[in-house]
Order: sequence, then structure tokens, then C-alpha cells
Amino acid sequence: MKIAIIGGTGLLGSNLVKLYKNMRIEVQAFSRSSSSNIESILNHVINFDNLSSKLDLYFQSWQPNIIINTIALVNLSKCEEQKEYCYRTNVEISENLAIIARKYHSYYIQISTDHYYSDNKKKHNEVDPVILLNYYAQTKKESEKKVLCICKNTLVVRTNIIGFRNTEKPSFFEWLLGSLEERTNIDLFNDFYTSPISVRELGIYLVKSYENKLTGIYNIASSEVIDKYSFGILVAKKFKLSEQFINKCSLSYIQKQSGVKRALNLGLDVSKIEQALNVHMPSIDKTLTKLLKEYKETYNDKN
Repeated sequence: MKIAIIGGTGLLGSNLVKLYKNMRIEVQAFSRSSSSNIESILNHVINFDNLSSKLDLYFQSWQPNIIINTIALVNLSKCEEQKEYCYRTNVEISENLAIIARKYHSYYIQISTDHYYSDNKKKHNEVDPVILLNYYAQTKKESEKKVLCICKNTLVVRTNIIGFRNTEKPSFFEWLLGSLEERTNIDLFNDFYTSPISVRELGIYLVKSYENKLTGIYNIASSEVIDKYSFGILVAKKFKLSEQFINKCSLSYIQKQSGVKRALNLGLDVSKIEQALNVHMPSIDKTLTKLLKEYKETYNDKN
């Protein structure tokens, strides 16, 4: 099996490369730049302005079975301020990759978002109506439509990921864990709900989806929904750290001041993927147990 990761230096891309290498899968990343969190021998630095022609140079001789697009501009404020760049990143790159996947008969995986819901429903399935509150959500939804039309052999994944980026710029989970370790006061929202899954767990389900020839839109996430404040408390308990420095705050209140509209209830119903793969998606506790194991392995390697 050959897997091409487009965007190999980010949280998801770098972890997929490491995971698939450990699974003895032939994996190559194609990124805008190099990074300390990915082996240079596995990462090809290419110009994304000429993405199709650059990838052609590699794929003519090394044809991947799977192409995974992890490229996205996710900062909501930047998406509003730099709409042209946001559209080019979130939509046009996705279109080009779907065309390339069709050309080389590859299975195409488009990593989408869960940023579509702001209602009173706890979990949302793949056919629930979406609410496009900001330009980020608009571009991600448009990219879903376009790639599914371009390449029939496409899996669109709605998800919410957590994990270790292992660079100078910490992921949310690294920031949370670091703050708890340093006993720093942190504010976490008690009205912002997600279904987080670890990046490496997600990577395993992506391969299973390919093996089962799944196409269309699927939620791949934790089996549970949790608010950020409660999640922080669980992380503190799992990692045996004090929870006294975690404070409740309201995203509803903050977003009124910021001007950028944000979805609040992002919980995902995973029954469709569970039935398709005949699996039980991980609980929050199981996800944190795996992240604790990963953390200990990384810490031991550095010492």
C-alpha cells in the first residue's frame, strides 16, 4: 500500500506519516516546507502554486493507492480577513487533489470539519442540515461538494482531532497539558461541544475505510460529546495533574465581543462509520488513555 500525505508538517499530517511508517506502509508527504516533526527523507517540499505539475513528477513513477489531503486554513479570523487565500487553500487545493486522484485512480480522502452546527442537538449525523456561520465553514462545505463531484472514489471525513504536533507551535492538547503541568490558570469553555478523537486513531480508521471501499461523507470521531471544560478536567485526572487551575468560561459571551461567529455544538454521530466498519468508535476515556501512552513513549524517547 502506498499513501501520499498532502501537508505533512501539521498536526494531522505529521502524525499520519509516523503512524503509517510504524505500520510498515509506504508513505510519502508533500508539504510547503520542512519541519522538525517529520523525517526529511519522507517529506517532499513542493510549491503548492503548481501543485498538479509538481505531484505529477512524483506520481508518474510512484502512484499512491491513497491520497490524503490535510491542508486547510482553520484560523477563523484569518479566513475572514484573507478570503482569497482561504478559498485557494481550502477549496482550490482540494479540487486539484481530487483531479489528481481521479487521474491516477487513487482513493482520495478529504479531511473536512465539524464546524457546521450551532443548535440544541447533541450529536449530528451526516445528513443533518449544516449552518454556515463563517467563511471557514463555507469553504469547507464547498470543498466537500466539489471533490465528491470530481472523484467518485472519495471519502469526506468530518472529524475533530487532538494530539501532539511536537513543534514549537503547540497544538490545543499540548497547550492544555503544558498549562496543567505548569499549574497555570486556564479558561475553558463550558458551552462548546465536540467529539474529539486522537490523530493516530483517526489514521487507523482512514486505512480501514480504504480497505472497505467507503465513499461519501462519514463522521469519524469519538463516540461521545463533551464540552471543553469537562474535557480539561478529564485530561487533568487522566494525567494525574491538578484541576484547580481550570476555570469555566463562555464561548457564547466571548464571540459576541470578537465579531466572528462560531458554531457551538459540534458533536458528531458516528453510528454510520461504526456500522460500515463493524467497530465501536473510542470513548473520550479510551482516547485519553491512548494519548497518555503516546505521551509517555515520547517523553521516554527524549530522556
